[in-house]
Amino acid sequence: MTSEKNIKTSLGPTLHQVEDGLWEIDLSNLRIFFGLSILSRTIGEEIGNLLQSLPGDLAFTYKINPNINHELVDMHIQHVQVFARAGILKDWVLFREEFEENLRFVFGSFQQQSIAKKIHPEFYGEDPNRNSPVALLFPFDTEFVHPSGYYILMERVPSQNRIGDFFLRITIDSREDGCLNLANITHDVISDVHTRTYIAGASKISESLSNGIINVAQKGETFFEEENSHFSKVFSQIEKTPLGKLSNINFYWEEQYRNLILSSDPSISLSILKKLFLLLEDSSTSKKIKEGNTLRAIIGKTSVYVDLSRLDRVLNFSFNQKRTLVDSNFYLKRMPILESIANGEGHKYNFEGVHIFLIHHITSEIISLIETFRRLKAKSLNVAFVKYGGNIPPIYLDILLDIPTESFYMAGLEFKLTKNNTPYYGVSPLYSDFEENISFRHKLEEAKLGFFDAMRRLALYMFLNQLQRLIEKNERMILIEDGGYIAPILNERALDGVTFGEVLKEFWVENKNSSVNERKFSEILNHHVIGTVEHTRNGYDRLLKVKHDRKSLFLPAYSIAISKEKTLEESKEVARSIINAIENTLHGIGKVLSKRNILILGAKGNIGRFLKKYLVGGSLHENNLNVLEVDRNFEMNSTFEKQSFDSLSNKDFSNIDLVIGVTGESILQQKDFENWIFYSEHKQLFLASGSTKTIEFENFIQWTNELNSLDQVKLRDKETVITFHRILDPQTQMDLGSKVVFKIPELKLEKEIYLISDGSPVNFLFFGVPTESMDPIISQLASVSLGMVNQFKSKKLPSPEIYAVDHQIDVWGKVL
Repeated sequence: MTSEKNIKTSLGPTLHQVEDGLWEIDLSNLRIFFGLSILSRTIGEEIGNLLQSLPGDLAFTYKINPNINHELVDMHIQHVQVFARAGILKDWVLFREEFEENLRFVFGSFQQQSIAKKIHPEFYGEDPNRNSPVALLFPFDTEFVHPSGYYILMERVPSQNRIGDFFLRITIDSREDGCLNLANITHDVISDVHTRTYIAGASKISESLSNGIINVAQKGETFFEEENSHFSKVFSQIEKTPLGKLSNINFYWEEQYRNLILSSDPSISLSILKKLFLLLEDSSTSKKIKEGNTLRAIIGKTSVYVDLSRLDRVLNFSFNQKRTLVDSNFYLKRMPILESIANGEGHKYNFEGVHIFLIHHITSEIISLIETFRRLKAKSLNVAFVKYGGNIPPIYLDILLDIPTESFYMAGLEFKLTKNNTPYYGVSPLYSDFEENISFRHKLEEAKLGFFDAMRRLALYMFLNQLQRLIEKNERMILIEDGGYIAPILNERALDGVTFGEVLKEFWVENKNSSVNERKFSEILNHHVIGTVEHTRNGYDRLLKVKHDRKSLFLPAYSIAISKEKTLEESKEVARSIINAIENTLHGIGKVLSKRNILILGAKGNIGRFLKKYLVGGSLHENNLNVLEVDRNFEMNSTFEKQSFDSLSNKDFSNIDLVIGVTGESILQQKDFENWIFYSEHKQLFLASGSTKTIEFENFIQWTNELNSLDQVKLRDKETVITFHRILDPQTQMDLGSKVVFKIPELKLEKEIYLISDGSPVNFLFFGVPTESMDPIISQLASVSLGMVNQFKSKKLPSPEIYAVDHQIDVWGKVL
């Protein structure tokens, strides 16, 4: 067949090894055909129709449509004639799908040059006098087991009425009692069915992806991503190849290729994409890619590098150059303060021998923090990623999934909708392999929980599983989290005196060692958890509440939540990023921020006061500078400053069409939204949260979910039609949240309420707070965590209490 470094492909061109890990194939002269699957489907449907209506032999002639199969017409093939003797396809209904798949393979053989030139030699540069055309026999009776045991013979036959034209004769027959005498027909047996997986609809798939690439290239972008969805045909087809199941197909290109596709006819891009998908059909090629090799396809002046990444879940096509592979060091270099900590400059601390459990957002800054933990010798790192709205940049996942799995594990959630559009969260397939935890995945899927409850469940499940492993090894870990998901629970359960087995059962964790079942949870924590570190004010307040309710904490808790750097500097940038996200979302639906009538909930808080300042100082027009503010810390009520939402009149609220909430509480009630629907002078109301998780508008989410479950909806005894929609950016198709439409026919009333980012913090829809501002914040999180571990190692860890940076401790955890 071939040497180990040269492999003959089913397409014709040879695949050869350039160097270790890099293989090359030249597809420049590969002849491509469009519409072959349409042709096979048309022929298959006609066979099915005639089998139901004809009493005897099946015979018909189909004229090839030049608009669909112009390549065949260009080769002077004008018709397809089909014949099957009565009885050959009597059980056709039992194997219809397999028959249609086989028919696609027959017509698809034109795409395999080594085969096509046998039946149609002169059109592949062969001398027909030396190489006469031969028929092609496809022995499906031996390769596949069917009740009828058929084979298909395809012949090229000269036309009787037009010299130089041909038709394809398709005969479906059987060996046992067939009508053909194969001994008298010169033919080649095409038995290498398994060397190629026919991708049905490759032309349409290529056209769709080519259009997507051209559209984003016109905007100056150099990346296009196709995500797997339940309705995606391309992924279901590729899954049949050795590449298996994919989550994404990513396309990367540089300026030269961008100029090519923008200055050329769209057919150029289409033909390149078509050749790439034909390449995937070849089993030997797909296997080389699956084995971890990069494949370089030469198509004229274009070189396309093809490889898999993210645990073989993502197929990458990179045009004219290998895609740039960056690692976590790239992002850490952008954070000089954190990088100096990671490199041990100015300190001698490390995490050696200690496991880290991290709960945080998936941002470039947290990738830098993960690299810092690794450089500082953390024994292992488990991460529960907090993911609200927006898309995760593919480069983040590439970096994270490249970290050795023996020392790193991550999981997160994805936003989902029930059949009746009720939102909930389930385990995302984007992170580490979750197959061992399939039982938890199913339970979470059945529970249909909102974000906070689902995230807490996932984080506790992961944490408790890790805790079980540490018991076996007699090792310790530190919890570092953003948002108070599990530290308050750990303290509560320990102080309640419950057993470890009871906690495992409560949070759906399989008990891997029954001998520790009856031990107190407090005893387990005391032996294996050093303490907790908290990033946010919400998490800090949750711990304060536990301390207030239980009179103490069980674990020492360090926090950067109220440090000077965080309350002053970060709050400014969070406020700016909230405004940026709202403005981008409004622009996507044709609205502007400058004309909105705004209500800020939590206006005197760290973020709220900067929101007011930046809105009045820049985003709002000079004739619209009145912002309604609500905060319990106002000394008195005035026209635009209210001590509570209840201080607003119905008229005040009816004039509002944008609510920005930064309280961390769900203040607006069902009655408030009903008042707005019935009395507001606006058609649309926008709700934007700038606080952690989805709590800010939890009452609205719960109310609309309840309405959605009703067969008949009534608001104040008025029949109401309620419909749910997604907010999609018209250019990028990015999902920006949900829209609920209320129609009350009796009053001829229609109102729309937009829940931007589905009630989660809007700033995470886009870029969040810039790296430069986050560097000192994340550095505090790293240094105070190092301080806690060092104090534990030196037996100087303080008693269980909340210790806040700049209040009770410094950034290294030392008591002030």
